Amino acid sequence: MSPVYLFVLVSVIVLAYVAETNPKCYLTRKGVMIYPNPGAAFLLSAVLILVSGLRYHIGTDYWAYYFNRVTDWNEVWKSLILFKEPGIKLMSIISHTIYDDGQSLIFLSALITIGLFCLTIYRNSAMYLVGMLLYLFLGDWQGSFNGVRQYLAAAILFAGHRYILYRNFPKYLAVVIIAALFHISAVVMIVPYFLLTKKPDIKLLVILLLGAIILNFSYGVIFRLIGEAKGKVLYISDPYFVNTVKLPRILVAFIPAAIYLFLCKKEGNSAEQEFYISAMLFNAFAMLASMGSTYLARIGIYTGAILPVGYGFLFQTIQDERTKKKALFGVLLLYLFYWLYSLQTWSLNPFYWIFER
Repeated sequence: MSPVYLFVLVSVIVLAYVAETNPKCYLTRKGVMIYPNPGAAFLLSAVLILVSGLRYHIGTDYWAYYFNRVTDWNEVWKSLILFKEPGIKLMSIISHTIYDDGQSLIFLSALITIGLFCLTIYRNSAMYLVGMLLYLFLGDWQGSFNGVRQYLAAAILFAGHRYILYRNFPKYLAVVIIAALFHISAVVMIVPYFLLTKKPDIKLLVILLLGAIILNFSYGVIFRLIGEAKGKVLYISDPYFVNTVKLPRILVAFIPAAIYLFLCKKEGNSAEQEFYISAMLFNAFAMLASMGSTYLARIGIYTGAILPVGYGFLFQTIQDERTKKKALFGVLLLYLFYWLYSLQTWSLNPFYWIFER
């Protein structure tokens, strides 16, 4: 593993711990709100953004965005009118106006994506240290090195996810539309608005299971609809579309479901706790529904973004403290190995800085 990733891991542990153990209190209209220390949290966010934004030739999509230089505003407006994902083109014009080099778009993408993820975890996590560690271990941080546009969309959706909890459909719809400006697939995240208000019980599990089974037999229809939305034909004979997802990846998605079913109390939980638990169950069954296609499994980028915050609320519903600590340690250890394994690819290792080009 590159020393850079070790530096990032140590930074997350130290700075998130300092932020969580030195909180700040703020008087708001809702009363006294306690947040992690903003100075330490800001410094941690800066570390993650700078490492990502100053990387060189790291990530399979790196060169596509490094050379993606858009200077014609007409191209942006045309894409906006036709709803053809104009977001990255707008960012390209802005970034190259600030600094006319391909790295400027890479840095701006990191700033927005990682900044939104870190800010949302900071504002909403019940366990900040756990949330930031899981943001790293689950792959959302280094994942944005590869799926740049889709992670931009995921960050926007994640930042606005609580509009579902607040039952504010106009604002949530606006969030989905903005996310779709970067990746059209974000429109599927309208669905959670109508499911995540349900109590996480057997009825919801049955609904999610039936939905997953139906979708597993509907890939032909799904690919045709995606092709129409993108304005091109998708050849489902392409291995990228028909390759199955590795079983461990599916099983990992069901860890929250197993914890909830066997360790957590089912009654007396707050609406906030139930919302996040339902969202984690939705992610698990979304991965089950897409297990037959690595292409469709990228839905997990959207549905799994909520996990760093969700786990904190899930652990709150474990009443026995010893059981909670064991579950917490086990989850972090498992995801640590998952993260270390994910780093062992040519696109992420060894790590190069932009200064080394």
